[in-house]
Amino acid sequence: MITNEFDTDCGKYTIKSHGNGWGYEVFCNITGDNLWFQDHDADQLQATTNNFEDTTILSQYFENLYN
Repeated sequence: MITNEFDTDCGKYTIKSHGNGWGYEVFCNITGDNLWFQDHDADQLQATTNNFEDTTILSQYFENLYN
């Protein structure tokens, strides 16, 4: 169940929150790729991105898909 969906300030990523932050789907609006985080990983992602305001971490995750 999606509880919230929003774009990051830069518009590069769309975040879908599931179960009030239990899980996050992160979509790259440029490449069409997506990543899934749940439980502790979802909490850590929210914290390290400063509630998805710092997209540097998100960019690093997506760069690692191809390395």
